[in-house]
Amino acid sequence: MTATATERPATERAMEALRRGGNPFRNYFARNPDDDVCARYHVPELFATERDLLLAVVDLYRQDPSTHSEVIPVLGNKGAGKTHLLHSIKHGPEARWQLLVTPGVYQRDTEFLEYLLFQIIDTLLGGGRQKGIRPLEFVGEELIRGYVHAALTALDPEAKRDLFPATGFGRLTRMIGFGGGSVEQRCQAFLDSLQQRENAIKFSRPLRRCILDAGLTPERIFDLVAAHIERSESHSTAGLMRRAICLGFARAVLLEDEADLANFLTFGFAELEFHVRPTRQDLVLALLKVLTAIFRELKIPVVIAFDQLEDLLLARRSDDAHRIAEAFFAGIVQVMHQIDGLCFLIFAERGLWNRFVPSLDGYIQDRLNNPMHVPGQGTVKTLRLEAPSPELVRRVVEARLRGLLDPGDDVPEIFPFTDEQVFRIARTEPTLRDMLQQFRHLFDHLVYGTEDERVIRPAEARPSMVVKGEARSNRLGNEPPVHVEIPMTGTPPSRLEDPNVSIKSVLVFESEHPPKIPLPDAPIPLNSGTSVPLMPASPPVVPASTAPSSISNPPVDRSSSSSLAEMWDQEWRAARRQLEPEGALTGATRELQSALGTFLQICHEHGVKVGPWRLQHVVPEFAFSEHPTYGVISIAHWACKGGQPWKVGIGLFLGKGGGKPKDLEIKLASWDCEPAVIDHLILLRPDDDLILSGRSKSLWQDAERKGRHTRLEGMTLDRFAALYAFPRWLATITESLPEGQPLPNLADLIQEKCEKLLEQVCMPVQG
Repeated sequence: MTATATERPATERAMEALRRGGNPFRNYFARNPDDDVCARYHVPELFATERDLLLAVVDLYRQDPSTHSEVIPVLGNKGAGKTHLLHSIKHGPEARWQLLVTPGVYQRDTEFLEYLLFQIIDTLLGGGRQKGIRPLEFVGEELIRGYVHAALTALDPEAKRDLFPATGFGRLTRMIGFGGGSVEQRCQAFLDSLQQRENAIKFSRPLRRCILDAGLTPERIFDLVAAHIERSESHSTAGLMRRAICLGFARAVLLEDEADLANFLTFGFAELEFHVRPTRQDLVLALLKVLTAIFRELKIPVVIAFDQLEDLLLARRSDDAHRIAEAFFAGIVQVMHQIDGLCFLIFAERGLWNRFVPSLDGYIQDRLNNPMHVPGQGTVKTLRLEAPSPELVRRVVEARLRGLLDPGDDVPEIFPFTDEQVFRIARTEPTLRDMLQQFRHLFDHLVYGTEDERVIRPAEARPSMVVKGEARSNRLGNEPPVHVEIPMTGTPPSRLEDPNVSIKSVLVFESEHPPKIPLPDAPIPLNSGTSVPLMPASPPVVPASTAPSSISNPPVDRSSSSSLAEMWDQEWRAARRQLEPEGALTGATRELQSALGTFLQICHEHGVKVGPWRLQHVVPEFAFSEHPTYGVISIAHWACKGGQPWKVGIGLFLGKGGGKPKDLEIKLASWDCEPAVIDHLILLRPDDDLILSGRSKSLWQDAERKGRHTRLEGMTLDRFAALYAFPRWLATITESLPEGQPLPNLADLIQEKCEKLLEQVCMPVQG
């Protein structure tokens, strides 16, 4: 009696805590490599072997930066844990840092070299962090510390004395010829402070702090570094690009001004003085080579990781899958031939890989299938993710429940589950995502005493002994139907309780309401590989005072619209963080333009209206200039009440400094295309920089004199974030849908979340 009385309160307290915390298995898959769900529920032992192998591949490029660019496919079923594995590489605690580029979109109508360049620029300048630090900060600290060291070492004694002026008695001793040793000591102490590290990723102190502690000023050190860069860099095209990039990093790190670097990477590189004007692709290749050469010198591996390849390439089910896949893989092979030192990781479903790769040209297949030798690991050609062992699945369950259970309660780590239930699910489900889905249903059943709403679908009648119920899938959670086999009256109980008995004949009915069927005490093995969420043999007693109806977080499935809104909010917040740094918006110009095209295309496909205006046709990206950054707009054909549509060009006008008039000049040149492609031009610009002056004002007035309908729309950072987030939100929805299921209609949510943005990219709406 005493033992029972002691045990019951512990289980009751644990059940109350679980009800208050909600179902930890609801967010059971990682939406992208930066999803914090991965870090919250990370189990280091999960895919540890595969992670170590991939990190060993990356280390090859760290040890020998000139290693040929290669591809490592990481294949697994949908839900196998590929995105979680990528997250652990990008943000995990391993002591080494690499520039990990994880494109959220594939710009299929853009040359692959150009697409890759702007993905690297966006990653470098954006606000996203890798292992707790922004890429620009990490690369800048590594690069400029080297330049400071080289510049100081090259100074003659007199210049060093000017840099480290003596004070008080030291000044007097220097005047009579003594005290030189003190200067050398101060200089050496400063140089030593530059090399002190907390670990392989982080220095003991930021560079600016080292400078201030040495009695120097960042402005003085910047002048010193700038002079050294001017002397040391060549005057070839590559040397001019490198000089400008290094000066941009120096200004960003020492003076905390990122604008120059962002402007050069998006504008200045195309404005250098060339003896022979290069083509657009030559410019892109030259800049990409200079950037990757800087990374190689710093021994910073550049890893391009394409995740959820099936959704990245096939955003719409109607796409020409083979053509898009062939262009994508051919683009990767082209880059591999032209640039060394890049490591490509492709996370893809096995079925997609086996569907596309064998049909590609032979030379593409050869490069994609080229094996790599990794010391201590052997030869690596393809990495395959299999379902984790039951013991590891138990660890995953523990991690999900750890934050909800009180360590002081005397209950198992996997409460309310039993080892038998966990191991049965682990052995019968094909992927980790399917397992987590089953744990989600089982948790709701055990903790809240509810069952999922079920729909039993019709099929042709067959002789049977069983009614087969199929749970309605949550299409936003990508949950396959959960099959429940239920014995009919008259079936011998002894046979049904035998787990080795398998009944194959079924009769399937359709019903809007689930039948009230008691569940047995032991799980029933299913032919489909899924298992039934069952109650344990001795379920905990739930007091009436803690019934689910009184809980603030009941286990009801979220509606389609609320799930879409939740996904939107998550992606929008991530996009805003990415665009907050000073140069991030400029660096994301091409990414935003591509996102604008995707936004308009989806608005067209889903019938979005703005007042009386409706889209009739969309050209997501129209390139009309040799400038890689500015020479692109999107074209939307807006029609009003059956009238003749207006062809509206919409472009991102984000150039700053010297790039501002150049950007405007190129965008206005879209009017000169023959035959005419636009009737109206809308330019989107940050609302804190709308005033045109000097040459920009002259260009605008000239367009007005020619009668060209052009308007400037001020955009807040929030609206730019909405644009940036849109294609990633779309990919998240696509990834969460069951195989073959089309997108739900998004018109209402788009009009709710992007109402003002829609008005800005449409013809004026009369009040």
